[in-house]
Amino acid sequence: MNLKKAVALTFVTSALAFAQQEATVETPAEPAADQAAVVSEPVEYNPEQATPAAESQTGETSEGVAAAEPEQGTAQEAAPAPAQDSVASATPAAEPAVADSAKPAVQDSAQQVAVVSEPPKVEPVEEAAKPAVEPAEMDMPPKTPFTILHGNAYNIVENEAAGDNVNILLKNRLVKFAGQKFVYVEPSGEMGVFSLGNFFGAMDLSGNLGRATVGYATNGFAADLRLSLGQIQVDDGEGKKRGSNAGDDWGITLSKVLGGFVLTAAADWVTFADEMDVDPKHGSKQEQRYRDLNASLILSDGPAARKHFWSAGVAFVRHENEMEVGDRVVNENVDSRTTIVPLFNYGTPALRSERANLYLGVNTSFPITIFDAIESENQGKVVKTSEYNLGMTLVPNIVSEVLLNKNVMFFGEANYEWNAIRYIWGKDLSGENYTIKQSVSDKVNASIGTRFQYDNLVACEFALGDSFFTDTKAIFNGEGVFIKFGGFIYF
Repeated sequence: MNLKKAVALTFVTSALAFAQQEATVETPAEPAADQAAVVSEPVEYNPEQATPAAESQTGETSEGVAAAEPEQGTAQEAAPAPAQDSVASATPAAEPAVADSAKPAVQDSAQQVAVVSEPPKVEPVEEAAKPAVEPAEMDMPPKTPFTILHGNAYNIVENEAAGDNVNILLKNRLVKFAGQKFVYVEPSGEMGVFSLGNFFGAMDLSGNLGRATVGYATNGFAADLRLSLGQIQVDDGEGKKRGSNAGDDWGITLSKVLGGFVLTAAADWVTFADEMDVDPKHGSKQEQRYRDLNASLILSDGPAARKHFWSAGVAFVRHENEMEVGDRVVNENVDSRTTIVPLFNYGTPALRSERANLYLGVNTSFPITIFDAIESENQGKVVKTSEYNLGMTLVPNIVSEVLLNKNVMFFGEANYEWNAIRYIWGKDLSGENYTIKQSVSDKVNASIGTRFQYDNLVACEFALGDSFFTDTKAIFNGEGVFIKFGGFIYF
């Protein structure tokens, strides 16, 4: 009996010892469960709660640490991991003070806390930074069927609020070539234009000569060069001759985006008539000057405008139309002059619906012209002529468009040229002073047109003018049927 009791007592004692070992091994797993709870509920994690624990590592006191110290003192030998894990889960900086056996659990906890706090720190910053990277795209108007690039059959009157055509882009809005890939061909205007996204080019006529244009455009800056050559040089026994054909053209355009505005500067040296300079071996030198120097500086609010569209600037023209023999101008009807033209154009959408628009606008200019003085002899006296012109020209215009369906657009436009004020004064060949005051309402120009587009592959546009309705023979001989006719191929 005593042997049975001894065996039973030994069995019970072994069972108790085994149970005590199991409890000792399972105890460190409880903080891991707490950590898992923290990871599974990242919304409840508050970085401010970790501050007292972080301060305790530098020797400062806090209520949280003071409350935890008695527990650490009484149960450090039995369960060292829970107390240290609670501090480590709050601040990863406590790792050096933890026992070696608890380091893996502390490191895992620190990594879990870092994972919880990482998403709100990285992703929102990237999203907030995206709009600031590409400000040019923010300034561009939203793309709609009414903001597409048109052929030159559309907006002939150059209304500021209506859509752009190819001529307007080449004239003063080069930056809008950026990102566009197309080919445009206009048989009626003997013109071809292509855009590769950044590089673009054009082929058209300048006077009687073909002109080539090459350029490069980005969202912030664009430039192009254009050239048409018609020159000849002869050196023989009679002397030297040098001439230029009508249309000889050297030009450049620069365009820069400034916030919500575009500043464009352009210049051209153009020969408008055949000219020949002769330097003979015997006799007086002869020089013909039939050329224009054109320059302009235009500021537009096109990129940022939504309701009110305008452009303002100044144009300069030096017109030379004279022949000089020796040191004297000999042609009688000399009209060489210098003209400065301040200008301001305005347009606005007056009526809008989902499928139709009406744009109203007015283009204004204030030309100031000074003619070159001409010397003449009258009754033994040398008289110098002079003439000065001041004026104001107003050109009200309308453009209306309607989408008949997703493939067909119909449009019509008109303008009215009014020389509101023209004041002329000067001195004639007889030495008499004169003044002229004038106000003239010029003719009205009108056209109607259609655009056909199939998906984003191909489109064509044409416009009909007054000759189609007033000159019936034009229908049969092919002349004057269309004011403009052209088509696009898109890529």
